Amino acid sequence: MSGSILKKIVQVGLLALFALLQTNPTLAGPPQRFVVFGDSLSDPGNAFVLLRDVEVPPFDDLIPDAPYARGGLHFSNGATWVEQLAIIDHALPSTGPALLHPVLFSNYAVGGARARPAGPFDLSTQVGLFLRDFGEQAPADALYVVFAGGNDLRDALAALAQDATFATSLGIVGAALASIQSNLLTLRAAGARSFLAVNGPDISLAPAVRLLGPAAQGAAQFLSAQFNAGLEPILHGLESASGLNIVSLDVFRILNEIVAAPGAFGLTNVTQPCIAVNTNAQPFCANPGTFLFWDGIHPTKAGHRIIAESARAALGAVPVATAP
Repeated sequence: MSGSILKKIVQVGLLALFALLQTNPTLAGPPQRFVVFGDSLSDPGNAFVLLRDVEVPPFDDLIPDAPYARGGLHFSNGATWVEQLAIIDHALPSTGPALLHPVLFSNYAVGGARARPAGPFDLSTQVGLFLRDFGEQAPADALYVVFAGGNDLRDALAALAQDATFATSLGIVGAALASIQSNLLTLRAAGARSFLAVNGPDISLAPAVRLLGPAAQGAAQFLSAQFNAGLEPILHGLESASGLNIVSLDVFRILNEIVAAPGAFGLTNVTQPCIAVNTNAQPFCANPGTFLFWDGIHPTKAGHRIIAESARAALGAVPVATAP
């Protein structure tokens, strides 16, 4: 989600669009496929398709420039939350990398992507590619998943080094929110109706941010909260005024609950990365299933599983989806 990959591919949005009843967050029927937009937290291999590069030990940074060779070319040691959700709902293979096989696969998330226009694979670019691949028509029986803003939040935090007033940082947050709103409307105009919208993660909990100290952590949490405070009314407004069915997934809350009571989720380490830098020691991550974080900013497969289970609960008890 950073480094040179940030220069090549841009931020991300991860929005899961699902059909829910107006009075209850459940789907009226099963989705025929997932259509996913976002960054490394949802990337099933698109970054590898673009970069043809992988991270192998010894790692020189806790924030990778490419996906990991271990774990199936993800920015983790295994499948992301949305891929695991699709397995639960039997919606495979739609969450595979769309940049490898468009239409068969419809996950457009790319590691390093931003929600705002800030690189070649930002949220608008991903939505544009999807519409091109599907003839400018968004299937109404799909669940549209958008999880965008994590890299924008990291950019906003970094901007404090040049502008400590938060003006630049909040401008970045505002631009990310405006892009999410605009792209939801674009998808609606093309026929999309059902969404799973994921809010911004609490980036203050990431090991790479913890290493920056309490002041940076406080600023990171403030920016994450500001992003989510702006996203909520956007989603409510779109649902009421535009006829969209939107299920919200509060990943900010989920991560804080995990950190507050890791044992309840089967984890023992929620503050440190599983991998280490500048070492060839083997195994380089002996017990990833007990860690929340794989590296400085990305969850382990186990962490992704918890998010997937929370997403399934948020979507409600719906009929099992069939593979497209």
